[in-house]
Amino acid sequence: MKIVPLVERPDLAVQVAVWGHGEWGHLNSGETLEQRIIRIRGKMNVDRVPVAFVALGDDGGITGTASLIFDDLEGDPRNPWLASVYVPVEHRKKGIASALVRTVEDAARRLGYARLYLFTSTVPDLYAGLGWRPLERLDYRGEHIQVMDRTL
Repeated sequence: MKIVPLVERPDLAVQVAVWGHGEWGHLNSGETLEQRIIRIRGKMNVDRVPVAFVALGDDGGITGTASLIFDDLEGDPRNPWLASVYVPVEHRKKGIASALVRTVEDAARRLGYARLYLFTSTVPDLYAGLGWRPLERLDYRGEHIQVMDRTL
């Protein structure tokens, strides 16, 4: 497995957007897939936030994604955020999500951030196992979420 910034594989932007729209589209009601593709293409950076990463299998195919973004909870002053960690079912339990999380942490550290935030409604144990600390539970756009942080 290899993890690279999305800017190195712009051909994968549509797949990243499709995954994100399918997994979290309900949190951004009204956002179309086309709008999400535009937003994902805006993450094609390496030297500033936002930046998206993709995990690649030995065959060069995409096996997961994660992003470093500035804002993830509307109205929340904390930043930056680990966001959009996604690994398709057929690639789970192989350490891909953990490697993506570490890649985003390293990017945030490299860009000068001392703390990183995330929220999850599904896998708080994954992040806790990687050293993330639970901060608070919230209801956000109809979903129960756990906000977490990590000192870098």
